[in-house]
Amino acid sequence: MKITELSVFRPIAMGMVILFMLIIGAVSVKNTPVDLFPDLTFPVAAVTVTYEGASPEEVEKLLAQPIENIMGTIPNVESVSSVSRTGGALIIVSYTWGTDMDFAALKMREQLDAVREQLPNEAPQPRVLRFNPNDLPIVRLGIQAPGGDLVSAKKLVENEIKPVLDSIEGVASVTIEGGTEKVVNISVDPAVLKQYGLTIDQLRQVLAGENITLPSGKIKDEGLEYPLRVVGEFDSISTLKQLPIPTKSGVVELSKIVEITETTATASQISYLNGEPSIGISILKQSGENTVTVANKVEEKLNNLELSEDVKVETIFNQAKFIKQSIRAVLINMIIGSLLAAGVLYLFLRNLRSTLIVGFSIPISVMTAFIFMYFSGQTLNVLTLGGLALGVGMIVDNSIVILENIYRLREKGISLKNAAIQGTKEVGGAVIASTLTTVVVFLPIVFVDGLAAQLFKPLALSVTYALVASLITALIIVPLLSSSIMAKKQTKRTIGSKYIGLQRRYVYVLRKALRYPKRVIISTLVLLMISLGAIPFIGTEFLPAQDQSYVSIQVELPPGSSSERTFSTTEKIDEKLQDIEAIDLYYVTVGGSNDFSIRAGTNNNKAMYSILLKPIGERQKSDVQVAELIRKELAFIKEAEVAVQASDNGFSESPISLEISGPDLRTLEAVSDDIQEEISKVDGVREIESNYETGTPQIEIELDRAKASSFGLTSAQVSVAVQNATTGKVATTFNRSGNQVDVQLRVDPSKLETVNELEELQIESPSGELVTLGTIAEIKQGEGPSQINRTDRLREIRVTASILDRDLGNVVKDVKNRIKEQVSLPPGYKVSFGGQNQQMNDAFFKLSGALALAIVLIYMVMAGQFESFFYPFIIMFSIPLTIIGILFGLLVTGQPFGVGSLVGILILTGIVVNNAIVLVDYINQLKKRTGSTAMAVVRAGQARLRPILMTALTTILGLIPLMIGIGEGTEIQQPMAIVIVFGLLFGTLISLIFIPVIYLLFDRIKQKRKLKKKYKEDLIEV
Repeated sequence: MKITELSVFRPIAMGMVILFMLIIGAVSVKNTPVDLFPDLTFPVAAVTVTYEGASPEEVEKLLAQPIENIMGTIPNVESVSSVSRTGGALIIVSYTWGTDMDFAALKMREQLDAVREQLPNEAPQPRVLRFNPNDLPIVRLGIQAPGGDLVSAKKLVENEIKPVLDSIEGVASVTIEGGTEKVVNISVDPAVLKQYGLTIDQLRQVLAGENITLPSGKIKDEGLEYPLRVVGEFDSISTLKQLPIPTKSGVVELSKIVEITETTATASQISYLNGEPSIGISILKQSGENTVTVANKVEEKLNNLELSEDVKVETIFNQAKFIKQSIRAVLINMIIGSLLAAGVLYLFLRNLRSTLIVGFSIPISVMTAFIFMYFSGQTLNVLTLGGLALGVGMIVDNSIVILENIYRLREKGISLKNAAIQGTKEVGGAVIASTLTTVVVFLPIVFVDGLAAQLFKPLALSVTYALVASLITALIIVPLLSSSIMAKKQTKRTIGSKYIGLQRRYVYVLRKALRYPKRVIISTLVLLMISLGAIPFIGTEFLPAQDQSYVSIQVELPPGSSSERTFSTTEKIDEKLQDIEAIDLYYVTVGGSNDFSIRAGTNNNKAMYSILLKPIGERQKSDVQVAELIRKELAFIKEAEVAVQASDNGFSESPISLEISGPDLRTLEAVSDDIQEEISKVDGVREIESNYETGTPQIEIELDRAKASSFGLTSAQVSVAVQNATTGKVATTFNRSGNQVDVQLRVDPSKLETVNELEELQIESPSGELVTLGTIAEIKQGEGPSQINRTDRLREIRVTASILDRDLGNVVKDVKNRIKEQVSLPPGYKVSFGGQNQQMNDAFFKLSGALALAIVLIYMVMAGQFESFFYPFIIMFSIPLTIIGILFGLLVTGQPFGVGSLVGILILTGIVVNNAIVLVDYINQLKKRTGSTAMAVVRAGQARLRPILMTALTTILGLIPLMIGIGEGTEIQQPMAIVIVFGLLFGTLISLIFIPVIYLLFDRIKQKRKLKKKYKEDLIEV
């Protein structure tokens, strides 16, 4: 084959390989799951157990304490806490990070089996639950009822909407919230029942016994066999009214004894969408399913539903919407960063072909990174794509260094092929070393556990994949393309006169610095000390909150408040919300089951708002500012506690969390009240809440056991009789048009409004004798306990709060000082800080250790590259001095120092040494040729100025969109980008001025030692 044919075939073959890689990368992107954040596994599990009728004190003693004790014996348990309420307990077990939760849950079940004999026989088997963020709804819908008819709306949801949503692939469950249904209500007057000698239980038995259809054998007639059925089911309300009831006065129709009406069942939970009655739907996805895909299918199915025009389906919350907005913003930032990087290349090279060669390395490296991500099981999320966005500027660094060296050799007249080979060979080792130093900084994150590590490990992997791909591209594809595409004739002045002038000024400054090294070192140290003075003005935080266009409001009235009173309060709130322009829609739920999974009652005194804000581009205020505006607008509401909370990052705890522990509950309450009062005076503290709940007003029925036993009645029998009379019980059902209608039997509420009327309630004894409740029990008003919280076997009250317009670190510092000065703790009581402050301190400690290990690894990589401990030591001076740019950047942007900033420093540590490596490596090469250190330093600086500026500017400009925080979902990457941009700006100056000065200074010291050693050896020989 001729040389010309080979030169044509080689680019075609490489082009086919590149095209194949791009296609595989595109397929990988299409098939990689998309989510908001990486899959998170929290080391938390819970045990739930019920014990009907038991008070919180009994539940604590009989259930919580034995289970707490046995859970504490399980390996890797970090803490055990419990909540004891009337009727049951919730025990939360927290494990150390990295624990295998499948094995932990299995061990918990084994321990529960061992302690089962110590628990009351009446309590059912405890259940073990795993906490998983994926168990939260990905879509919430509000269905507005036509004309406010919740009965027909619920039927519509149950019969038409829910079955369609259940059939969608990837949907785990569909839950209906709110609504009601038709019911036949039989109201009983106790006085009338007493007149006829009946009880509610007797009526219920008659209704249940009459409303049946049973097989009754079979007969034969004329050779045929016929089955027999006794048909007695009710087919209408009129049949029910005419039901004959045997009484002591004879047989009487049911309608003459009771009042029968068809009405709607009393709803324990009422929902409203923009002030109109509605029904809520919560949709959960199956584990491992793609959130965006499932949500898109839900949206598609809803759009294809043929519903009447008066039925409105509104999306209250759609996690996929924010995911798509966030990922779109990150992708746009990647594209903008890539274009800015390409612009820098053209500005310096002034050659379109050379710019295209390096620019082409970006899509190749990104697509290769996508392939790695797909086969390593990563998801496309804000952090992995953010890692690629962070790496866009770094991706071209290797290619720039190699191309610029090839370009420089071409300017000297060397042939294309020789320039490509020699240029790659000269800087190849330095490029490999600089890439390894950037990649190796992520290795320590593998050994870090905790929430921060789970979040940033995928980011580290994505950056690593991109850099490894860029190294392969730089060493193989760039030289090949350069030898094929770069112009064969090269002019020497294509870089422009402006750069020549910049280069001359740099050489002048460098020579001045080399002449006065002490001045440079002292000036740098002074600048470092000045920058350290900015630390008190830079706050700290855990993770920045994300604006997800969502605000929640929790309304709590005094215990015992009715749902009607709660609804009246929400109407006042609705009036204020309608006047706030930033709100798109709001959804409120009044009452309903509380979040306590043991179903310990309802929350009629509470209401929860879900407020969807307009997109960020359509409003002037952030979600935090809107929440503060709502907070001020609702300050006039005095009859309820109103807590307003903007959406945060979704997985961190409350910013401020104080755990007050001690033996006595009343003392804890007093201490918590004092603490709440004091921290409310701290600037920036908002929404102070306590998990301690005051007792609920109640009627106490104290049974006289002697009198009750004389009638053959037990406490349980009396309790059931009273419950059936007051709360009502479904006695039977009947079919109407294919629908089951419940027949509910209860005492007319208007006949049981006083203690005297309750005393006249009749109860049937086992012997059939009727006895009034007042005869066997004393009835009085009282206050029932609500709940008891324990952590690590001590009773506890937790006080939480959010913050506004201040950083977490300074607020916590002020809170600690306030408590220390103003709150006196009794002996045996203590206050500890948890929440985001604990998470922040834990993450800072672990990531700081990772940073220290990364610095050691960087030094080891450079020592292996240079085969010396001397030159890596010089290069390491560039790391600590970047703190000047970092602190300046955080101070100027007003960004607190958080976990994102610390990860940014980790990445910066690997980047900032790259330019110094390239510079020192070339100094060593020139030093061998010329023999003069000073001349080698100046010439190397002059030759490497362009690639250093190009790599620094491409990285910096590639991160500018993230640093500005353009679009949704960039809040977590923003601190990293700020740290890298400002740190690299100053780091570049360090590489160009300070490192050459240190190199020359240490080289002179080294030479003096050599001369001194040689002089001593000569003296010995003499």
